Amino acid sequence: MEKKIELLANDTIESAVYTLMAARARGESAYCEFNGHELHSDDVTMDSAYLSIMGCTKEESDRRWREYREEQAKKEQERKVREQSYAERVKASRMASDGVITPELVVDGLRFIAEHQSASQEELINGLLELGCNFTFEDVKAQFPGIEEVRLFEGMRKGNIACGASVIINMRDSEPGRSYCNDRFLSVDDKTSIYHFIRKKGGDRNYTKASIGA
Repeated sequence: MEKKIELLANDTIESAVYTLMAARARGESAYCEFNGHELHSDDVTMDSAYLSIMGCTKEESDRRWREYREEQAKKEQERKVREQSYAERVKASRMASDGVITPELVVDGLRFIAEHQSASQEELINGLLELGCNFTFEDVKAQFPGIEEVRLFEGMRKGNIACGASVIINMRDSEPGRSYCNDRFLSVDDKTSIYHFIRKKGGDRNYTKASIGA
C-alpha cells in the first residue's frame, strides 16, 4: 500500500525527491504532495518532478534562476549608480542654500510628492530641489536633536517636522525608500499619511487623497 510522506515547510523539490528515492531504495511505495503536485516513489526522478511542478527540467530551472539572480544584481548595481547621482545633485543644491528645514518647506515638499505620484524619480528630484527641499539626514539630526528616538509613524501622526522631512529625503534619494513611503504614507489616507500631515501642519483641512485625485 502506498503511504503518504508529509513534507516539512522548508522542504524543496530536491529534498522531496531524495525522500521518495530513499523510500524506494528501502522497497517502500510512497508519495508526497508538493505545491499541489503528487510525486510517487515508484517512478520519480529529479527531472520528472521539476517538469511536473515547474514545467521544465532541473537544469533549465537552475539556468533561469541563475539568470534571474544575475539580472537582479545588474539592476541593483544600476540603481546604486543612479542613487549616487541623486546624492550628488542634492549635495550641489545644498551648497547653494542654508539647509534650514522649516514647516512650510516640509509641507510644500510633501504636497508636491502627494500631487505627483506618477512622476519619475528624476522628475520628483527636480521638483523637490526647485522647492528647496535639499536638506539631508545630517541636517535633520542637527536641527532636531533626539530625532532618532521618534518613531516615524507616530511622528507623521503628530505632524513632527523632522519626520516629515525624513519622508521627503527617503522618497527623494532612494528608489526603495520611495516605494516604501508610497505604500506606507500615500496608499491610504489615514492618521499617519502624508495627506493627514498636510492637513495638520499645512492648515488645509480639506486636503485628502480623494480631493487631489490620487
